[in-house]
Amino acid sequence: MEVAAFARLEAKIEDLLGRLTQMKSENAALMSRLEEKEKEVAELGELMAAQDAERDEVRKRIENLVQKLENY
Repeated sequence: MEVAAFARLEAKIEDLLGRLTQMKSENAALMSRLEEKEKEVAELGELMAAQDAERDEVRKRIENLVQKLENY
């Protein structure tokens, strides 16, 4: 009887270890995807900042031109 109990315990432990290995693998893959997405977000943030700066520059130049036309 004790042998059967140990066999069940051993099977459950093997199952849990298999699940743990699978979860570690999934976690590593998710961490990798998260890192990629964080880089993507940072790149998009930089792109947005550059576009905002360019838009502000264009706005200033247009305002300057309008002012010159009004003062002409």
